[in-house]
Amino acid sequence: MSNKLPACQKCKLRKVKCGRQAPKCTSCTKGNVACIIVDPATGEQYARDYIRQLEVQEADLKATLHGIAAGRPETSHCTIEAPQATPAGLPTGASHTSHGGFVGDGSGLGFLRSILSEAKWQRHRTHILNQLATRPGIQQLHLSPNPLPPVQEAEQLLENYFTRFHIHHTFLLRQEVLGIFNRVYNASATSSDQDCFKLFMVFAISATTRYRAGITNEHPYGYFMAAEDYLGRIPLIRDIDAIQNLLLVARFGMYHHIGASLWEISQLCMRQCIEWKLHLKPAHPLDPLVEQHRRRVFWECYVLDRYSSGILGRPFAISEPDIEVELPFDADDDYLVNSSIASLDMMPKRGLGPSEVSVFIICIQLRRISSRIHSTFYSSRSAVASNATSFGRLTEFKSIGHIYTAFTRLRSELNEWRATAPIFLYPRSLYERPEWHDFLHEKDMLLLARGAMHNVPSKPYAGAAVKEILTACYVSASRIIELYSTLMEKRAITWTRSYFQVIFTAGLTVTFCISLELLKSSIEADFEQRHPARTLALCSAILSYFKDKMPDAASAAVVFDVLKDECLKDNLIQCATLEHALSRTIPASWPETLNRLVAR
Repeated sequence: MSNKLPACQKCKLRKVKCGRQAPKCTSCTKGNVACIIVDPATGEQYARDYIRQLEVQEADLKATLHGIAAGRPETSHCTIEAPQATPAGLPTGASHTSHGGFVGDGSGLGFLRSILSEAKWQRHRTHILNQLATRPGIQQLHLSPNPLPPVQEAEQLLENYFTRFHIHHTFLLRQEVLGIFNRVYNASATSSDQDCFKLFMVFAISATTRYRAGITNEHPYGYFMAAEDYLGRIPLIRDIDAIQNLLLVARFGMYHHIGASLWEISQLCMRQCIEWKLHLKPAHPLDPLVEQHRRRVFWECYVLDRYSSGILGRPFAISEPDIEVELPFDADDDYLVNSSIASLDMMPKRGLGPSEVSVFIICIQLRRISSRIHSTFYSSRSAVASNATSFGRLTEFKSIGHIYTAFTRLRSELNEWRATAPIFLYPRSLYERPEWHDFLHEKDMLLLARGAMHNVPSKPYAGAAVKEILTACYVSASRIIELYSTLMEKRAITWTRSYFQVIFTAGLTVTFCISLELLKSSIEADFEQRHPARTLALCSAILSYFKDKMPDAASAAVVFDVLKDECLKDNLIQCATLEHALSRTIPASWPETLNRLVAR
């Protein structure tokens, strides 16, 4: 099979005859570089030695199967050692070799794969992939369920939930939560298992930031364990209450390991939404608050589905054309209750200023834009996925003109979204801060620009349109790192695996853009404002902070440092200038300051 492989990339570029030997052709052996071949059908790049290793593994497996079929005991061929020279490539959302693990468009590993496919990074490939393969165990917490907190502590937890978490994920009704609180804490009232579960889950979610800030000694997982005691006595598959129960578990799972897949929870939620026809307009008039609640529950399930499916590269649970229900009405619950209008569709617009669901609504709107980005640029969301490469290149794009047109259209949508985001004169939490809205905008701008770059028909990258997309990649990635750093310094943001993935992807993007070199002339001003050395150092410090808080993220942080050091050594040689720039922009005590930060 090896002698049928095409000529390597190096020989093709030099227009010399390729020996096509494994593990390297003569030319690549003399040059001491990796022998890379390109699959003519898909455009995928492989090391020739990797193909040889697959052939050896195939032969071993065939021998094993033959031995089993002949009735002989299994031989040592059953154990196939991991290849040492060139490990296999990284699976992506569109890869058919993901075998049980799914890596989606939002993970950033697509860019890492692009980086490692370049010949100059081959010497680091083994170390990087082995590092990523390391899976440190999740720290086990030895806790017991928390009892109900004293009334004063419970009221503070409730207030923290409403001012922070509730405005971002407004699927519970405020009056319902307050009613549960009164029933549970009123000795003369009768509370149900459902009441106790919901209240403990609200406490668990709210206690996350309070515990991390050192305000309370009660670990949030203790409240979650208390809620778990009721799981066998409450519905998880039945009605809107059941969907809300699952959503509460998923929200807590964004901050802590819960032993369940958020994606599977999201699928279960959306299936129930469809069964209850929450994705459709009501067949008959409903009370305004009831209809508002149905909308809020559906759109929270939508947000969870788009997030978890995007990270894992799995299909969305519901397609956009199947959704008919309107977004939630932008008003507080009291406004709807006190209104004399019988229908939500006829409800007059509220006065100026944001409501308690305004942030939730703009988050839904942004998820809908990102859904269109996925469908346009990423093969795992497209109907033509089977004809796409694992880099997400779609066959429907005939030229850079098609890509650029789609890119500019979606960029305009993102810019319009940011321009219409609500303004809070006195932000009470992260989600009301303009810096957080900027962070979300840049995060999806990066998703868009990366998707466009993955679909550029050929290399080397050239032309004004391609440079504009690359510029957007670099600027958005740099802004993401800067904005997160700013929010950390203000103690406004907490750490989650979602944020880690965003920062890791942004750091990889900056590395990728710097390695192309052609950006230096096209975005000189941005290099002055956002010096790449400073940006990479800032990203490294943030990832190091994440590593301390989430030890299982350490391998990715180590990989980034390897790439960062190599990138700076190869592309930014003027060390004196860099050191001067860093000394002016990053305080010497910055890493220590990060470690002292307590996110809220």
